[in-house]
Amino acid sequence: MLHWLWVHAGIPGTGPWYAFWSGLGSDLGEVTLIGAVLGMYFKHTCHDKGCWRIGRHTVNGTPFCNRHHRAARNTGTGSEGQ
Repeated sequence: MLHWLWVHAGIPGTGPWYAFWSGLGSDLGEVTLIGAVLGMYFKHTCHDKGCWRIGRHTVNGTPFCNRHHRAARNTGTGSEGQ
């Protein structure tokens, strides 16, 4: 079992650091990019529970969409009844 783990982690190679960056270490960049995309998504979505819309209006430092915050709605376009 330990030998299988070493082989799939990239440990037995030409050098310990080369083997790490060619094995498990190469996935660190992908995990970082996925984390950054998820962080940006959750930062900019509407902060109402369960809403997946982009919060285009900031009210008191928190993003909300037009549907979930009256202060964020544009009242001059005649779309109050929708």
